[in-house]
Amino acid sequence: MKIVICPNSFKGCLSSVKVAKIIQSEIKKLIPWAELINFPIADGGDGTLDVLKNIIGGKFIEVKVSDPLFRKLNTRYIKKQKDAYIEMAKVSGLALLKEKEKNPLKTTTYGLGQLILDAIERKCKKIYIGVGGSATNDGGIGALTCLGFKFIDKNQKIIFPGKGKDLLNIDRVEYPENYKNLKEIEFIILSDVKNPLYGKNGAAYVYGPQKGADGNIVKLLDDGLKNYARVIKKYTGLKVNQIKGSGAAGGVVAGFLSFLNVKVVSGIEEILKIGKFQEKIKNANLIITGEGKIDRQTFYGKGVGIILKYSEKYKIPTIVLAGIVDEDVYRFVKSPYISIFSIVPSPCSVEESIKNSEKYIKIKINQLLKFLTTRL
Repeated sequence: MKIVICPNSFKGCLSSVKVAKIIQSEIKKLIPWAELINFPIADGGDGTLDVLKNIIGGKFIEVKVSDPLFRKLNTRYIKKQKDAYIEMAKVSGLALLKEKEKNPLKTTTYGLGQLILDAIERKCKKIYIGVGGSATNDGGIGALTCLGFKFIDKNQKIIFPGKGKDLLNIDRVEYPENYKNLKEIEFIILSDVKNPLYGKNGAAYVYGPQKGADGNIVKLLDDGLKNYARVIKKYTGLKVNQIKGSGAAGGVVAGFLSFLNVKVVSGIEEILKIGKFQEKIKNANLIITGEGKIDRQTFYGKGVGIILKYSEKYKIPTIVLAGIVDEDVYRFVKSPYISIFSIVPSPCSVEESIKNSEKYIKIKINQLLKFLTTRL
């Protein structure tokens, strides 16, 4: 019997790697003869680096860089041959800040640039960047500043290190002396965000509030992003706001697309491709996936939703586990091969569910597999 274990994270309590290990351990007790394929997933946000390490191996490179508030931070990325894999959340992420520190006017992606620079100095030619979970709204000017670009205001003052509040003041750009070499580096950005750079559906209005921005700050940031788009058009001819997804990670995608050699791809699809997921599920008898909450958003390009598309395509029976299952999700599930289960054994608070998530996953896996093994 071949079982593929491919959960996403249960946000707030368990990483996808941890969930996969829990499920794998329980299956080994109940079906020791089963062939188990461990393939935890991520979409470019928190946990992406650990998922990639599980898939590709490679070497962790430890680096001291700047956090979103320009303080010293020890973090890491993966290097494998001439490829580097970076998780933006580990250097410019919201989880790195206390609640009172969150303010996208004051945060910078400069540390992201430091990781990129380190990878380039180590001869990497292709750099993958998962951009989910950012604390920033600086349009990537912090990272680009670190890479040698100079953003200059109307008073001819160089903006440094490049924060959200600085976007409104940019008047012109100077390219780095090594720009030709920089353009030879291939950047693959893992993102599932479709928002434009600015406007009511843009980076500031949609994602600013969760990064600590109130109404006034959101307006300032949006005006800054509009000015940034004006400057980008002046120097590159690119109407960046018309590009779907340019608002991802507080506009990092817009900045990188404008000045670097960039390809933007679906985070989950790229991870499945890197890990050769379709090959791994060949002849599988069962897929087990899941995440903290299953709702209608799951079926619009999210990790578990993409897994379910493959499940349906190849007609593989699939168990989906979740802490919360919205009632209306069943209208999105037409395949007879897909079954969705809440791990929560009885009515309880979200806090209790998070606290006991590991125990609840073990209980549910045991219940389901005992039922299945009596019918094998």
